[in-house]
Amino acid sequence: MIERLGRDVRALPVLALAVVVYGMAAHGSAFALQVGTYAAIFAVGALGLSLLLGNSAQISLGQAGFFALGAYAVAWLTTNAGWGFIPAAVVGVFAATCVGVGVGLIALRFAGHYLAMATLAFGLIVYGVFSQLDAFGGVNGITDIPPLDVFRYPLSNVAAYWFAWLVAALAAWTTWNLLRSRTGRAFAALSGDPLAAQVAGVPVKRYKLLAFAYAGALAGLSGALYAGYLGLVIPTAMGVQLSIDFLLMAVLGGSGNISGAVIGAALVAGLDVAGHAWENWRPVAYGVLVVCVVIFFPGGIAGLYVRRRRRARPTESGAEVPRAGAHSAGRVTPPSAQSPLCVEHVGKRFGGLVAVRDVSFALEAGRLTSLIGPNGAGKTTLFNAISGVSAPSAGEIRIGGHAVAGWPAHRIAALGVGRSFQNARLFADLTVLENVVLGAFRCERAGFAADLLALRTARRSEREVLERAWATLRELGLESRAGVYARDLAFGERRRVELARAVVSEPWLLLLDEPAAGLNAQERGRLRRDVLTLRERGVTMLLIEHDMRLVMSISDRVLVLNFGELIADGTPAAVRDDPAVIAAYLGAAPESGEAESLR
Repeated sequence: MIERLGRDVRALPVLALAVVVYGMAAHGSAFALQVGTYAAIFAVGALGLSLLLGNSAQISLGQAGFFALGAYAVAWLTTNAGWGFIPAAVVGVFAATCVGVGVGLIALRFAGHYLAMATLAFGLIVYGVFSQLDAFGGVNGITDIPPLDVFRYPLSNVAAYWFAWLVAALAAWTTWNLLRSRTGRAFAALSGDPLAAQVAGVPVKRYKLLAFAYAGALAGLSGALYAGYLGLVIPTAMGVQLSIDFLLMAVLGGSGNISGAVIGAALVAGLDVAGHAWENWRPVAYGVLVVCVVIFFPGGIAGLYVRRRRRARPTESGAEVPRAGAHSAGRVTPPSAQSPLCVEHVGKRFGGLVAVRDVSFALEAGRLTSLIGPNGAGKTTLFNAISGVSAPSAGEIRIGGHAVAGWPAHRIAALGVGRSFQNARLFADLTVLENVVLGAFRCERAGFAADLLALRTARRSEREVLERAWATLRELGLESRAGVYARDLAFGERRRVELARAVVSEPWLLLLDEPAAGLNAQERGRLRRDVLTLRERGVTMLLIEHDMRLVMSISDRVLVLNFGELIADGTPAAVRDDPAVIAAYLGAAPESGEAESLR
């Protein structure tokens, strides 16, 4: 994420200068101005697909459908209803946005090549509808569209060039705002690890819909500009080939980069317009260009603007390092006088396999309870049911008085519940700081509109969450690793970063799944101190762990699962000497001295 934004910081001023220089040089050439104007028009649509593909990991081969909605809205309203370009374009963008939400709802059910096929089908449906309806001119389309105007002021060829690039610049600005905000972090999270994103509090489905809606809106705006500038729309210009062109723009320039979308649009628009004299050779040119970029510049042409780095300095996160003490964690208070977590007769089945059977317990506020048992006892399955990763097959789960059985993970996280995983699930392409900031997602209050326009509420929320993240990193001794990408961390560091992400939002209920697994003695000692510090702050914890020495030394209470059933519940000393527990671990009643492994 830092790397992509860094490319744009370096490339966008150069591109802006190139647009100005080109516009001045092409002032006397209608053909050159046409090429430049088309580049701006297609750049708007390419920006949306670049965000969708590169930042949200959602592929769409139906961008031509959204483009057609914007184009036909302008064409029909200006020719039949006498509307001006601006209000007609607003209607077109609104229609494309609404349809984008609809396509997003469909996309929630698909992934990979199935998603590509579903979006391609959407584009074909739109093409077929506009081709067959006489109200939109059928196969002949709509002609004699009034010239592009701004509030009834017609734009000349030169003015249209500058207007198109002004719109492209506004689209780039709003996209930049999104990518560097809470929304952008949510997009990056759902593309990196949707499950970890949900547990961190990100409503993944909602942000997938927003990504499709935004991409649809920009494609609709691109189509509106196209219709107003060209003066006609025909269905054949908005078929599958246009969707492929948009995909080429995003891939050639570098998906996920604002500058990449602009560069890709300039390349494809230039080949489209300038290559009419060699019509049959254009596909060959596209093919050669794609092969060269994939082989030599896998990050897209925008990647040439900056040397690819795998490490960054802490301050390269794009945020000023807050002064020490800017944010400090205080004592945590549960929101309800009721038990922080109450599990009543919970069961979980996978077909004929019973993983958890009739488990009941209630946690005491501010206490550390360990959940132990042999491998395959059902501990993580129970954690998944509590945290919303999977719904229980039977029973009731109450968190802070709320019946949460069947709730999605992000709703449970929003109550103030943090969780780590048995195998650390970090967002590999984000830095340590960005991973931790994502853990505070539920603490941010800025919405999509505030992020889009970079309103004061969004900027203030950004500062506050960064202060939280830096304070957490300092507390856990990770401040010097803030700018390192998660993919470059050692195993023990990955564990600590996941713990930081889980606690940055100051949860009052914390679920830790084998946090000591794979740690050396020094790292386990540091983990022990961290966990005890959290307990002192009043955090209620449920800990899964196989390190019996650690469990017995820090736990206030120990629960034991075996074959999905709760077989013991008591103090560490009582559980350690329980014959049923010893038999579960050793397989039989112990001989003298055999139980030492549990001490």
